[in-house]
Amino acid sequence: MNKKSRTNLRIPGPTPLPVEVLSATSRQMINHRGHEYEQMQKRITENLAYFFQTENDIFLLTSSGMGGLEAAVSNFFSPGDQLIFFTCGEFGNRWAEIAIRFGATVDHVKIPVGKSVDKDTVYQTLEKHDNVAGVFFTHNETSTGVLNGISELAPLVKTHRSKPLLLVDSISALGAVNLPMDDLGIDVLVTASQKAWMAPPGIAMISISPYAWERHATAKMPHYYFDISLYKEFAEKFQTPATPAVTTLFGLDTSLEMMKKEGREKIFQRHIQIMNHLRSGIKKLGLTLFVDDEDASPTVTSITLPENVDGKRWVDLLREKYNIELAGGMGETKGKIIRVAHMGYVSEKDIDGVLDALKKSFVEIK
Repeated sequence: MNKKSRTNLRIPGPTPLPVEVLSATSRQMINHRGHEYEQMQKRITENLAYFFQTENDIFLLTSSGMGGLEAAVSNFFSPGDQLIFFTCGEFGNRWAEIAIRFGATVDHVKIPVGKSVDKDTVYQTLEKHDNVAGVFFTHNETSTGVLNGISELAPLVKTHRSKPLLLVDSISALGAVNLPMDDLGIDVLVTASQKAWMAPPGIAMISISPYAWERHATAKMPHYYFDISLYKEFAEKFQTPATPAVTTLFGLDTSLEMMKKEGREKIFQRHIQIMNHLRSGIKKLGLTLFVDDEDASPTVTSITLPENVDGKRWVDLLREKYNIELAGGMGETKGKIIRVAHMGYVSEKDIDGVLDALKKSFVEIK
């Protein structure tokens, strides 16, 4: 491997950082109870609201995205509450497991991996229940590269007779994919800094509707570090209850300013164009895409491993010889796919490098 070459990091997070963000993260620490920090948190939450497309509260949790998903369960429900999870891969399954561990009654509806959640399944499942407290969707299933059509599924939840909360994990899509929180009636929306936001790992972002706050008032599941009431109290002075990941926030502050300058519509379109460019290139190489075009994610693309090809060996070869870092499958897809991420700080030139390396390495790996 050419040690001097920059690795083309195309895993589904952490994602590459722009030079401006790298520079921001090298700053000296500041007082997280001081005015400079408070102004930074204010900028961050205001810029996030532009991309969340919401007037709801947004809070910054110092954790991975999984911490945000735990907060989304523990703050709004009580043990025994009926929750429905529609999942199509590993990360959706993990969210359902969180709810089980907190004592919820979980109806876990698993869609075959590689396929999106369909309206009929959602409608039929909801019709079976008279008292549903919450319905959960993974917007973008990182483990497979499937994008679920929340705009089609949300109305089925919002019109259900029991008036459940609608909760969405958009950890690997928000910031790159259009998801207007308020227009869709999403009550709890979670994302994380290390994905499309072009920032380091360390911050989960969660937005909460007024209806979700009503439910929080009577929720009985235990929580302390992720107690959203504490975050709301401290957010009034643009602080967090405990010490935040200041370095990550330096980076996120800078990346959001860059993204705001580009504009969300241009960012959404850029990700679609890059997705199409990659998928077209993969087809031209004679490789098979794991997800159909209509379910394809604008941020992660999976390639079905050809027969008798060792996925780990292929990923290792791409890293060691071509400086391309891809990800293998996980959960049900382990050993069956390799994944290419194209979210955040990414261009068609980066994707051309991936396609060229796939072409050359495939000859060697067969």
